[in-house]
Amino acid sequence: MRDQTITQPPSGSEARALEYIIALIYERCRIQLHLGKQQLIRSRLGKRMRHHGMQSLAEYCRFLQERADEEEFTHVVDALTTNYTNFLREEDHFRFMVEKALPAVLPPGRRSFRVWSAACATGEEPYSIAFYLAEHFPLAQGWDWRILATDISTRALAAAGAGVYPLDRATGVPHDWLKRYCQRGVGEFEGQFRIKPAIAERVAFQQVNLLGQYSFSNPFDLIFCRNVMIYFDRPTQEQLVNSLARCLVSGGCLLVGHSESLNGLSVPFRCDRPSIYRKN
Repeated sequence: MRDQTITQPPSGSEARALEYIIALIYERCRIQLHLGKQQLIRSRLGKRMRHHGMQSLAEYCRFLQERADEEEFTHVVDALTTNYTNFLREEDHFRFMVEKALPAVLPPGRRSFRVWSAACATGEEPYSIAFYLAEHFPLAQGWDWRILATDISTRALAAAGAGVYPLDRATGVPHDWLKRYCQRGVGEFEGQFRIKPAIAERVAFQQVNLLGQYSFSNPFDLIFCRNVMIYFDRPTQEQLVNSLARCLVSGGCLLVGHSESLNGLSVPFRCDRPSIYRKN
């Protein structure tokens, strides 16, 4: 059942149609889009409009309110929240993970741990985590690590689960890592690569709305939640970070985007260094 608290859609005005879409995404995801994103909104919803034979955003908004089912709203959320990135983005975080964060929470003798990629998009982040873990905590030496990768977008999760990417997404990945952990495409798959099963099976994908209700059987030893808070207002950021804190071990680290900060939020974290926070 779709949320009925959304304001009524516009009748003919493209400007008001944009306002309706912005309100819809905020109501469902707490993501703040702006009128300045109108070109992005139009281009990303264009496929759905063409699918239904519609010429204007206002017409599509009327359809959403009057006749659309929940699946159509899922298409809207997917279109406007799916982002693409590269492998090993903000690589200092991965180095910190293996050199500082995980050694600090793993007692002597413990050889299993879990990492959460909380907004994994199309999978580049969790697979980057897996590359680093495979290099520094080799499975062949008795390490048993798992990665949970979550996102609100079912379309992004489907792409992530497939584990197939264009080679230009991996420009920062060392050549020997690509050979070790990926299979290069040939023939019709030239210019692509696939994550090898030994790495892929260490990553589990799951749909999670980070502002909804969720819980896990055991806390994680490390959480990545990067370049997510920038879409939320301050009260929503605080809600999100406190929810993440409940899923993290004491002394565990939360890694956020380089442009993000927990300053001014009432949350149980102290700053270890910019964009890296340790749970009290």
